[in-house]
Amino acid sequence: MLEDAVSDLRASGGRGEAQPASDWTPNISLGLPVLIPETYVADLPVRLGLYRRIGALASDADSEALAAELVDRFGPLPEEVENLLTTVGLKRACKAAGVEKVEAGPKGLVVAFRGNHFANPGGLIAWIGTKGGMMRLRPDHKLVYLREMNLAARVEAAREIVQNLLRLATQAEAA
Repeated sequence: MLEDAVSDLRASGGRGEAQPASDWTPNISLGLPVLIPETYVADLPVRLGLYRRIGALASDADSEALAAELVDRFGPLPEEVENLLTTVGLKRACKAAGVEKVEAGPKGLVVAFRGNHFANPGGLIAWIGTKGGMMRLRPDHKLVYLREMNLAARVEAAREIVQNLLRLATQAEAA
């Protein structure tokens, strides 16, 4: 949060003005290690360059191509790198769906919408109704998914929920 506040101030030239609508990054917290281990890429400048490239990935196809390149250059991907690529893909989908934050833990998942607004509120309510009480919308406009989950289930639940939210948001734009 501190990093976001500092980048907001820098982007506004220290005047405290809001960032442009397109200049924001979703916050994803799934409890996974997301990094390029030094044991995988020992050279720091190369590792930093890879982080920059990963941050600039624009599509799932780009992520897959970079993953293939990493396997060719450095060997099989460690779990941390797979987590990093998954998280970056999830961030892209979150941004497109208007999801500002995804937090997951062993007992469930919470989704916050950018500006407490979702593009298709009617579709969201209808979709929540199909989840048999495992999902609800809190009064603070956060979507809550209640279910005991291990790490792998958190990633899959986050991916599925965000993909559904993206589908719902896209339906609203098409209408």
